[in-house]
This record gives sequence, C-alpha cells and structure tokens, in this order.
Amino acid sequence: MKYRMKDFFVKHQVHLFVLLSVLTLGAVAFATLGTGGRTDSFTSGATVDSYAKELVERCAQASYRPLCYEEEAPKLVSVMPTERIFEVVRAIRTYDPEYLYCHVLAHKLGEYEVSLDPENWLDVLATGPTDGLCSNGFAHGAIVTRFNDEDLSREEFDAAVADLAIACEEREDFAPTELGKAICYHGIGHVLIHMTLSKVNESLEACEVIAQKDDGRSYMQVCTEGVYMQLFQPLEPEDHALVDLLPYKPSRENIEQFCSDFSSNDVQYGACFREAWPFFGQSIYEGEGIMNYCGVLTEDQDRAQCFISAFTINGRHGLGTPEKMAQTCNSVSVEYQGMCFARAANAFPEENPDFVKDGVLFCARAEAAEAKDECYTFLARVASFNFHEGSPAFEALCTTLPTAYEAVCRGTQ
Repeated sequence: MKYRMKDFFVKHQVHLFVLLSVLTLGAVAFATLGTGGRTDSFTSGATVDSYAKELVERCAQASYRPLCYEEEAPKLVSVMPTERIFEVVRAIRTYDPEYLYCHVLAHKLGEYEVSLDPENWLDVLATGPTDGLCSNGFAHGAIVTRFNDEDLSREEFDAAVADLAIACEEREDFAPTELGKAICYHGIGHVLIHMTLSKVNESLEACEVIAQKDDGRSYMQVCTEGVYMQLFQPLEPEDHALVDLLPYKPSRENIEQFCSDFSSNDVQYGACFREAWPFFGQSIYEGEGIMNYCGVLTEDQDRAQCFISAFTINGRHGLGTPEKMAQTCNSVSVEYQGMCFARAANAFPEENPDFVKDGVLFCARAEAAEAKDECYTFLARVASFNFHEGSPAFEALCTTLPTAYEAVCRGTQ
C-alpha cells in the first residue's frame, strides 16, 4: 500500500487560524514567496531595524498589511539568515502594532530552510524561534516540507512515523516549551491525514504511536484534533482533493453522523465535533452560539474541551479587537465566563511573548470578579507551559500579573 504526502498551502485569512487552527500546515515553493508583491531586492548589510522600517514602508499602502509582510519579509533570505529575519518580524511589530499574526510567514521560512537540505530537517527545527513566535509556524513548515510529495511504502511510512515521534522532542540545541511541543504535535496530525490519503483511522493510529510517550506524557488530543481539522478546513485544491477521497463530505447537516462514522470512541467523537466549528459560521463568535454548539456534547465527549476550543478560537480571532472579544466572554453563561476570558487572554502571549501585557489587560475586561480571578489565575498557572521558567517572557508575565498572582506564576503557591 502506498501513502502520499501532497503539498498543500496555507490561506492568508487570519480568521481561519486559532491556537488549534493556526496550526494548519502547508508547503509552498520558495519561488512563489513574492507573488503579488514588489520585486525590489533588499540591500545587504543593513540593520534589523532598518529592514523592519523598509518593510513597514513597503506594506503601508497594502489593502491587507499582514499578507504583504508574508510576501515581502521572506525575501530577506537573500541578505540574512532566517534567525535574523525573525528579529526583523519582532521589530516590525514595534512600528506596526496591528501586525499580530505571522504564522504563515514563519511557515514559509521553515519550508525554505528544509528545502535546502531535506535530510537534515530535524536540525532545521532547532534553528527556529525558541519562544513560540508566530505560533511555531517555522516548525510546521519544516516538518511538512520534509515529507512533501513523497510516495511511501508501508515500511517507509512506519519509518516516517518514527521520525515524527521525535520531531517535537528536546535534543541538542532544541528545547521547545510545552506549548511549542503541543502545537508541533497538532501540526503532525495535519501531516498524517495527507500521508494516509484521508484514512482517518490510520491517521489516528499513527497519532497514538507518535504522541503517546513512554514517560506518561500524551499529546494525543492535539494530534487527533489536527487530523480532523485538516479535513474540515480544506484551503487549496490539494486539500479539497483529500476531502473528495472520503466516502462523503462533512457538512453542517451531517457532521454528527460524520463524527460517529469516523471515530471509535467518545473522546475521538468530541475532538471531531469541536474541530468542525467552521461549519457553524458566525455563531461560533457569539455567546449564545457557543453555548448551543458545545452544549450538545456529553461529559464523556469532553464538552468542557469544546468550550475551551471555542474560547481559544475567539481569542485568536480577536487579537485585534479585544473589546468585541470581551463582549462575547461577558455574554456566555456565568459558569463559563472565567474560562472564556482565561483562554482568550492566553491567546496574546501564545501568539507573541511581547503581548504578555495585552493578555493581562484583557483579564481586566471581565465584568464579574470571579471571572477576573479565574483569568489571572490561569495565566499564572500556564506561564511555565508557555515559556521556559526564568526566561524574559516568563518573568514579564509573572511581574505583569497583579501581585496576588505572582507566587502562583512562579510555582511557590
């Protein structure tokens, strides 16, 4: 039996990406990086700040500046190493604070680096940002490019699975945070549905091999979600071709039946259903819509995780409109308001460590004191998950939180 990894693309609309949805993988040839943008070359030898200012100037009149940055910034590979391009990305944000989403740009850089030396793709992973910048898009691009457009026998597929099992783990010169690992394993779920040609059960079985660790750690949830998400968010012709291979196409009308047919237990059904959120349209961004969407799941189907995912989606989608996002959180049932604020607030530091303050400030938008407390407490508890303890981002989060939560952040309470 043959398995095939087809190349696929990442769409340029921010609304399609969230923590569990920014993780969409794609591979695009480096030659297409500048499509639609200016063809001006960059002068070598300039400072990071100078390049950032030049990019801001180039994209100032663009109808959608993030897309312009995605097209223009990767051209810097002609004058500097990839590591420094990420420094330019950080600098761009000081001049254009509305530039909040850079996953696709980082994805392209990861693709490019692996294309230079595919056999050393694991080493390439170690050269990406260590703090989760751009939602680990660099790692996603690197992984999918390694297996791009290959026909694999069963033996080769099993060997690839063995490689993927260590791709997200610590090794010399590569020390991802727990957040980085989770996003990485989610991306592998996307890869698997391509490698198996839409065979959901085989993809989920491979997730078990890859994401279940001998020391008891499990990334099965995020890998499983990646498998289903790839089928529910086809972006380019290659993705739609994978959906066409299914016995029938998933839709809002048949999603309950689809998840029943393509899952073997309640946990998988719950993962399938919560990743089907794109079929529910604008309602997923409204308090009542969220309650109706997740309310149909049972406890065994992990209803709570559905709410967590929905609130995370709102967080990613609302980075630039925190007041609207807060309105949604304040409108859900009281017992879920704290969870909503917490997950939405966490979207800020997850996207960029420099947004720590924005996340903390978002908690203050909660109208109920209990919701504020849950939000601050959650940010404090996930500090060591998002960042390495003692790192600048970790320290920034712990010291930015209200004083009463600093001990929780540092793990001393």
